[in-house]
Amino acid sequence: MDFELSAAVALWRGDEILVMKRASGFSSGGWFLPGGRLEAGERPAEAAVRELREEAGILLDPGALALADVMTYTRDGATTAHSLVYNARCPDGAAVVLNAEHAVARWYTPEAFVARFLDRATLAAKGVPEDAIALAEEVARTVRAAARARGEPTQP
Repeated sequence: MDFELSAAVALWRGDEILVMKRASGFSSGGWFLPGGRLEAGERPAEAAVRELREEAGILLDPGALALADVMTYTRDGATTAHSLVYNARCPDGAAVVLNAEHAVARWYTPEAFVARFLDRATLAAKGVPEDAIALAEEVARTVRAAARARGEPTQP
């Protein structure tokens, strides 16, 4: 079994987080936190900052990140992927500038994000495959864990 390591950022603006809809590639059409794989020799916090800059055009210092949780899922049925998810505050006045990987970016409270895009019953009714639903549930768990790490209210 293969192993993959990535990093992502739960970027907070007040009580909302930045979520982005993938335009292509892995889980195209899905909504996620900004993030991606580590490059050779890169530390996870550095990867999280780089991915946020590349995907959303927002600059952070790696020292501004606080580890919130680890998301684990199976990718392509053979690779176990672990993504270190960090909390960070959005710099005042920062504007999202999307790259080609994403079609849309929005700010949602964690519970609004989960209810709108990650609900199992809604995804199943739309014919979403079980492996994608399992990933959505892991994203929901991780987003709620990031919120709890900040002291935000969440559903169980």
